[in-house]
Amino acid sequence: MFLAWKEIRHSKGKFALIVAMVALIGYLAFFLTSLAYGLASSYTNGIDGWGASAFIMTEDANDNSALSVILPATYDAITLSSGDKAKLGSFPSVIKSVSSASKSNVYVFGVEDDSFLLTSVYAPGTLGSAEAVGDSSLQKAGYVLGDAFSLVGSAATFTLVGFASNATFQTAPIVYLNLSSFDAAYGRPSGASSLVIVKGGVSSLPAGLKSYSHQDFVNTLPGYGAQVATFSLMIGFLVGIASFVLGVFMYVLTMQKIAYFGVMKVQGLSNAFVASSVVEQSLLLTVFGVAIGLGLTLLSGLFLAGKMPFAVNALFYAGITVAFLLFSVLGALFSVRAVLKVDPLQAIS
Repeated sequence: MFLAWKEIRHSKGKFALIVAMVALIGYLAFFLTSLAYGLASSYTNGIDGWGASAFIMTEDANDNSALSVILPATYDAITLSSGDKAKLGSFPSVIKSVSSASKSNVYVFGVEDDSFLLTSVYAPGTLGSAEAVGDSSLQKAGYVLGDAFSLVGSAATFTLVGFASNATFQTAPIVYLNLSSFDAAYGRPSGASSLVIVKGGVSSLPAGLKSYSHQDFVNTLPGYGAQVATFSLMIGFLVGIASFVLGVFMYVLTMQKIAYFGVMKVQGLSNAFVASSVVEQSLLLTVFGVAIGLGLTLLSGLFLAGKMPFAVNALFYAGITVAFLLFSVLGALFSVRAVLKVDPLQAIS
C-alpha cells in the first residue's frame, strides 16, 4: 500500500485524471440507476407501505382495477385464514382547485375509516364526507391545507386536510377520499370497492374474483413491466460495459509501467510485492473515483428532489460498486501476470 500511495502522490496530475474518469463513469451508472428506480417506485409508492399479501379484483375487469366493482355482499364472502382485509376504491381523475382553477392529474383512492390503508398515511384515521388527503407533491402545484377542489365530472367539492409523503400510484399523486364519498362521486353502489387489499392469508374467494400477489398486481399496471425491463437491460449493459472499460484501462495503465517493475525486480523485490502494489493502486483509484461519483449522485438527488423521479437504492449502489472494484482488480491482475513474465533487464532496456 505504501508504494501504491507513494506513486499516486508523486504523479498527482496523472492519477487525478484517472480518478476523474472513474468518477464520471460511476456517476453515470449511479445517476441513471437512481432515475430508473425512482420512476419505477413512483408507480407503486402508494401501495408498497401497506404490506399487502393479496390484491383482489373482479375477473371481468381484465387486470384493470379502475373497471373492477366489488359489491359489499361479495366483500363479506371473502374469508381469510389470518390477517385483515380492507376495501379500496381506485380511479384516475383530475382535480380542479376552486380558488385558482388549476388542474392536476391524480389517482383517487376511496378508503374506509380506520382501515390500515388510511392509517398508514394519515394519523387520525378518519375522513369526513367532504375531506381529502393528498400526496405532498400537490404542494408544489400550489395546494395548501384548507384548499378546496372538485373532481372533474363531479359536482362534489372536497377540502384538503392533510398531506402524505411518497403517496403516488402509476406516477400520479394519490388523493384519498372517504369510500362513501368516492362511491357517490363515481356513481357506484354504496359500500362498493374496486379492490380488496389483504394483509394475511385468503381462505376462499367468491366466484368472479381473482387474487394477485403484490408483485403480480404491480406487473399488471400499464407500462410498468415494459419500463422496468427496458431500464434494467439498459443499465445492466451500461454497468457491464463501463466495468469492462475500467478493467481494460487499469490493464493499460499497468503495462505502461513495465520498466518501473523491471527496476523493482532487479532490486530484489518479490513478485508478490510487485503484484500487491499494482492491485492496491487499482483499488485505491477505483474506490476514490466511485466514492466521488456516488457523492455527486447523492448531491444531484438533493437538487432534483420533487422535480424528477429520483430514488436512492443502497443495494443497487452496492452492486455497481462491487462490479467496478471486481473488474478493476481483474484488469490489474491480468497486467500483473504479463509483467511478472517479463525479463527485468529487457524491461529496463
